[in-house]
Amino acid sequence: MKNPEEEELEKFIRDNKDKFNIYEPEADHDQHFLKKLINKFKEVIDIVPYLVKVGLATILIFILSFLIWRTYICPPLTRISFKYWKAEHDYRYQIHRNTRLAYSYINNLEEKAKFKSELQRFDDSYKVLKKQLRVNPSMDNIAKMLRFYQEELLTLEENIQNFTNKNSHGDS
Repeated sequence: MKNPEEEELEKFIRDNKDKFNIYEPEADHDQHFLKKLINKFKEVIDIVPYLVKVGLATILIFILSFLIWRTYICPPLTRISFKYWKAEHDYRYQIHRNTRLAYSYINNLEEKAKFKSELQRFDDSYKVLKKQLRVNPSMDNIAKMLRFYQEELLTLEENIQNFTNKNSHGDS
């Protein structure tokens, strides 16, 4: 399939074929054409250093971001293996989801303060376990971290159950 521009160009050439045969191109036509072609290449070549700089900056930013993530942000089991990372990812996802859900069920300030202090204890325990795991990624420390996630998740689920029971009994 030809596009409409090609068809128009071909029609123009066919219609004006006689005129093209009458006029000879100028003597320096090929030099003029070559000069325009070289200038076009120069335009492309002139932006190459900028593209290289942008590419290098992008790669550098990616590497630095990865190193910062790996060193400071990533969960501790990520450093051990992909299998543990998946388990940790699942636990953390469920913990975050249940934390948000529990917050949505809390009605009074006293319960909210109690829940926040409980979350703070979890965070403190998490930091200690994370530090231990970073220093010594033994199977014992991995098991402690996974048990911690499991206990936190169970506690959050209990809290949600208690909050829903209180809300359903309070509404009746």
